[in-house]
Amino acid sequence: MDSLSRRILNLQIRKNRVFDMNILKAIKTLIEGRVPLMGEIPDSLLDIVATATSIRGKFSRLSSLERVITTIRHKEPDRPPVMTLLGGAARQITGISFPEYSQDAEKAAEVFMSGFDLIGGDIIILMWDLSVEAADFGQKVIFPENSTPYRDYSDPLIKDVEDYTRLRPVSVSETRRMKEFVKLCEIMVKRAGLRALVSGFTFGPLGVLSMMRGVENLFKDCIHYPEKVIKACEAITETLLEYVQLQCDTGLPAIAIDTLYASWNGLPKHLWEAIEGPFVREMSRLIKRNGLVMGFHNCGHGFYMDSQIKFMEPDVVSFAFLPDDCKTEGELKEKYGDKITLLGYIPTQLLAHGTPKEVMDESVRQVEVFGKDGGFILAPGCEYPPNIPLTNAFAMVKAVERYSR
Repeated sequence: MDSLSRRILNLQIRKNRVFDMNILKAIKTLIEGRVPLMGEIPDSLLDIVATATSIRGKFSRLSSLERVITTIRHKEPDRPPVMTLLGGAARQITGISFPEYSQDAEKAAEVFMSGFDLIGGDIIILMWDLSVEAADFGQKVIFPENSTPYRDYSDPLIKDVEDYTRLRPVSVSETRRMKEFVKLCEIMVKRAGLRALVSGFTFGPLGVLSMMRGVENLFKDCIHYPEKVIKACEAITETLLEYVQLQCDTGLPAIAIDTLYASWNGLPKHLWEAIEGPFVREMSRLIKRNGLVMGFHNCGHGFYMDSQIKFMEPDVVSFAFLPDDCKTEGELKEKYGDKITLLGYIPTQLLAHGTPKEVMDESVRQVEVFGKDGGFILAPGCEYPPNIPLTNAFAMVKAVERYSR
């Protein structure tokens, strides 16, 4: 046997060993009652599983895990998965206050699980609020008794452009809110088990900066002082990479990055690509290297789907409005639906003011538009409003349960 043939044979042997080890690891994870990491399972095997469950779904009910895997591999499950994005709204079930929910991992886990147990769904995304990361850099945050925490608008941490260059990375292990969120991830992985796919969450570096500078000032600074903003993004991203890795270490099967300002509500496309694009690329690559499903959430009007795909190569995209390069829902499905799993996009206004029948009708309509050939998860376009009744969350779940093949 010549040297080239020997190298090819050795390479194939190593690949087979890795394949076998990953299969054994996935089986062990299932036996332990946790969701295996899809990135560690060969695509060919995932497609075989998805095809088999798609066929079985024509005759019987699938588990949430089977349903989600089938959908992400772009096969049709028994019905589309649904995610309620309840978050703080589920406090109503337990009576836990917003300050407790937002700062205590045990209390937060009780809220998330009570929402899932009562209302149902297939996916739980652990999204607290958008001030978590900024608080640990030193931004003052206000914790109202009955509303979402928010930054102290009267006292921004970054008061002028020179403050960008003074920002330094922080160690997550020494923080309060990010460290507590990682603890929440650990608890939820154990409590949810195989009943639901649980996703972690982090704001992107520009989002974190906006919590410390204010949106209007940040946008002006991105135009006039981009190099200073980039310097601050470097320090923030160093911390966010540690934060992401710690979330990965908990056994989570997925993590989402919020990239709000990659949209018409944020920066011009070229400016977002120059400033935040390279940093979220680092974050998404880290998530994928750990074998997790990677997604981004963008609830902005005209979000830059093409740019974010270029930088992050996501598996799932959570959205509230059409992207800037699609004029219709059909165009979105045709252009991106065979590559990426679309997650959305029941309007917040409908959830807040619509009747359950209106929510159910819209849910069925979206399933009919986006659900063919899999690749669609029904969900609110953004977090379920925290202080409205949970009736319309029930309506979403009931709509997809009735919409069965």
